[in-house]
Amino acid sequence: MAKQLGLTDVSHAALIRAAREVVAGALAGDFPQDPVIGPDLSRAISTLGSVVKRHGGLIELGIAGALIASERFVVLTNVALPVTKGAAQLLDAKNSDQALAKIRLSADSEADGIVNVDLVVVDPEAKWAGAYEIKRGNGATEHGKRRQSIHKLRAARLVLESYLRQAGYGTMETCTSSVIDYYGAAGFTPEFTLLRDELDDHFGVPVVATVDAMTAALQEELKAALPQLFGAFLASLPVHDGDDGKVAGKGAGSPIRMTAELTERAAMDPAVLKTLTAPPTGPGRGTNRRRPVHGVASAEFGRAAH
Repeated sequence: MAKQLGLTDVSHAALIRAAREVVAGALAGDFPQDPVIGPDLSRAISTLGSVVKRHGGLIELGIAGALIASERFVVLTNVALPVTKGAAQLLDAKNSDQALAKIRLSADSEADGIVNVDLVVVDPEAKWAGAYEIKRGNGATEHGKRRQSIHKLRAARLVLESYLRQAGYGTMETCTSSVIDYYGAAGFTPEFTLLRDELDDHFGVPVVATVDAMTAALQEELKAALPQLFGAFLASLPVHDGDDGKVAGKGAGSPIRMTAELTERAAMDPAVLKTLTAPPTGPGRGTNRRRPVHGVASAEFGRAAH
């Protein structure tokens, strides 16, 4: 098991490079065309969604990079840990986390399966190790996936000490596991969750500044790409000539100038990007509204039908 060799350079130039790679990868994507909104807008919206999804990977990279840069930790990513039959039985018996915290199982006993965790962090000097699942957390994780993540991390905690000792990292006196819910909306139980504002204190080294710097670099790269993303669509829109509301036709006036002005304005307005990438929302809870009953008049819905 080798030390993670990812983002060891957390300089501003390295953050810019990582952000550019994310945006470039999204721009190079091959996306399906929606028959309603057409090819240009389909591609633009799909690219924005791709960048948002790839941001989750940047968060993982930033956390790992900040921990590596501290030169205090051994940092491992995408670690496959065995779920032994003993661990599976203990979890199926629904033992409490307090009871499970006292149990250490051998990682080389008969396995019932494998779990992959996003991040394993080891402090050899403190004889401490932690296993983490990382969520961007800008929206709720499905209930079933939350349950799977918690089960995975509980199983990992039971064998982590043995696994690391056998891999040559020494004996750990303390092993922990948690979900890192960066933006705090994933919906995991508080006792199993680390939020963005808790990371620096939890690890004892600066982490958040690196991740937020990567996010800022990504935002700038995405803003710079907005004219390319929306230029063709905006140029295809009809241009209204003067105050009479008449359509002068596609490209009339100065479509290139119009496109540049609109896309530049969009790039400067964070609300535009937020609106385009916002998750769907419902109407919220009602305020004591009564459902209309068939045959009964309602002040909200008018008179009853006759």
